Amino acid sequence: MGSKMRPTAATKPMRYACARTREHLVVDGNLGEETWVQAERSPLFSDHSGARALFDTTASMAWDDHGLYIGFWLEDRDIQAVHEDAGNEVRQNSHVGVLITGPGAYYDLAVNPLGATSEMFYIWKEAYRDDGRFDVPEFDLAVHRPEVLGGHTRTDIRAMRWAFSDWKFPGLQAGVKVNGEPGRRDRVDRGWTVELALPWEGFKWLVDGQSTPPAAGDVWRISLLRRQVIDQRGHRWQATWTWQPVALVDGLMPETHLELVLAGS
Repeated sequence: MGSKMRPTAATKPMRYACARTREHLVVDGNLGEETWVQAERSPLFSDHSGARALFDTTASMAWDDHGLYIGFWLEDRDIQAVHEDAGNEVRQNSHVGVLITGPGAYYDLAVNPLGATSEMFYIWKEAYRDDGRFDVPEFDLAVHRPEVLGGHTRTDIRAMRWAFSDWKFPGLQAGVKVNGEPGRRDRVDRGWTVELALPWEGFKWLVDGQSTPPAAGDVWRISLLRRQVIDQRGHRWQATWTWQPVALVDGLMPETHLELVLAGS
């Protein structure tokens, strides 16, 4: 759903073999458990052209019968975050992001260095019209009044999507550990780590033939990213760095997202 542009050699999706963990993970941002020590790390995140990011960023993932786990390691010399409450303002801070795509919809999570989260669930208007599974109170347009994004003409509904900002991923856990003092411009920080747990029950709207709980060998589409606030000499902007270089970073090209393969024990 969305753009039908085919992946080129530059955007051909990477694959990641996500190891199964037998360890109980405490989701607190401290990535010292054996699961994270043994997990395969991503390459260093890069910008859309593949150029190395200003600060080193890597990630790993693991899974079990309960959910998917994601860990981020983020170098940062000047950690900036001011929003401690959940909401769209979190996206104005430096943050990590997770995009999980399924047929007709995708989920977008942002987590800042203070542990605040922002969640969005997008349904392509074409899918909403043609797929009865979204005709449920959870996505009732009259009740939730989602924002409409994309589409430049009335007939261009393929590019239009409903954005539900009040949807919450069931059972989501997010833990952050900071090595520094966010907001203190007179101190040199070291970085921060993020640990996430996403229970499989929350994936039900993103299923594309997989079972939940899943089975070894199942493949999911996911994109992990970092948006970093850069503030130099009064010029402030937000850079985007990703594990898998993508042509568009707002979910419009899920066919270029990382292929997450659930490995067996």
